[in-house]
Amino acid sequence: MKLVRFSSNGQSPRVGVLQGDRIADLQASLAASLARRGVVRAQAIAATLVPTSTREFLEGGAATQDAIASITEWVTVPSASARLHAPIADPGKFICIGLNYRDHAEETGNAIPKEPPIFAKWSNAIIDPGEPILRPRGSKQLDWEVELGVVIGRPARYVAREQALDYVWGYTIINDASARDFQMLTSQWMAGKIFETAAPIGPYIADRTEVPDPHTLTLKTFVNGKQMQNGNTKTFIFDVRYLVSYLSNLITLMPGDVIATGTPPGVGLGMKPPVYLNAGDVVRMEITGLGTLENPVKEA
Repeated sequence: MKLVRFSSNGQSPRVGVLQGDRIADLQASLAASLARRGVVRAQAIAATLVPTSTREFLEGGAATQDAIASITEWVTVPSASARLHAPIADPGKFICIGLNYRDHAEETGNAIPKEPPIFAKWSNAIIDPGEPILRPRGSKQLDWEVELGVVIGRPARYVAREQALDYVWGYTIINDASARDFQMLTSQWMAGKIFETAAPIGPYIADRTEVPDPHTLTLKTFVNGKQMQNGNTKTFIFDVRYLVSYLSNLITLMPGDVIATGTPPGVGLGMKPPVYLNAGDVVRMEITGLGTLENPVKEA
């Protein structure tokens, strides 16, 4: 399943599934299926089981998944006529991991971490595919970071590494956009990580059947068509199993929580001389099996 949030014909964003060149509206499809079976309150029941929030959709757990499996009447729209939004816009927690590729740590002049460095973003940083990244006022060092995003599917507390992937619902692309001049003001990075538009996400969340092994994925970044990053998750310092287990020992992970797992080498900061984003630039990111995430850059 490739889960999206989409809108069409001026409607509000809702949850859907990619089906070739069409998008299935899950709430409408469930309502139609229930009505076909003679359920009087089909629309109200469908709205409860398939809300328009991805986080709430995932919080539905087995009840929602069983309802989706029962759909017999599919209501779809052409992908070409729909707008894709960030596949999750309201995570309860947006946890980011720094320096998770050895060669990225080296290119930025940082020591190899003994445990995962952790920082956070908030949901107001999330933007849709195609929406502009706004370079913060006063910043001259806006950078890109392609990252594998991990979306949690069920509550996880004190999870063993061997079982950690069982708590993952799926994966997506995240651009951990970073204002380096703000980031380096103190030893805490968040000043350069939390501005509005600092987290493009998309275009969809692929579930674990679509991405059975998250540790063999190629990540690429292109700026104005020129390739800047080319890495692979097989070179993680801390793999997805470790991160989910480690974080679950610090805090309870909940459905819809998002983990950005770090970026491979090739960021602008690491180039000699450094290269940064300017208004008019276009950033395109690709991860194996997760599609393409593209965003222009504008001034705030």
